[in-house]
Amino acid sequence: MTKGTNTNLIAGLIGLALSAGFWFSLEEISRMSIIFPKAMIIIMAFISVCQIISGFISPERVRLFGEGDHLRAFVTGITLFAWVIAVSWVGFYVSSVIAFSFLVYYLALARRSVTLAQLASWVVIIAVEVGVFYLIFSRLLYVPLPKGWLI
Repeated sequence: MTKGTNTNLIAGLIGLALSAGFWFSLEEISRMSIIFPKAMIIIMAFISVCQIISGFISPERVRLFGEGDHLRAFVTGITLFAWVIAVSWVGFYVSSVIAFSFLVYYLALARRSVTLAQLASWVVIIAVEVGVFYLIFSRLLYVPLPKGWLI
């Protein structure tokens, strides 16, 4: 019998390490622009600490990668990694619409066939959502988003 892994403890430690990395990599930008990233980092650190505490109080042992489709998880991870790299080259808006449209299509194929009309409607919805997020971050929260050679 194999023992599972305390996933709350591992997720909490990784989240706390990422929070520290993000906190120390913050650049000085305008006062209004820095408020939102700092708030998100503080919230992420708080949730991570709660997960660590939960990992000690009621440890839940789960076998890592015991469930789900590993190929889909790998392709999703590679797509998100490529999106992070493409954001600075292509731009936030275009790379986000392309990456998330591909992910929606790829993940939908697991359960059903996808027609061209469905894919087109999903791309429009994703384009509108990414556009709304772009406007919120760039116009309201003053968070500068990477522009690349496109938007």
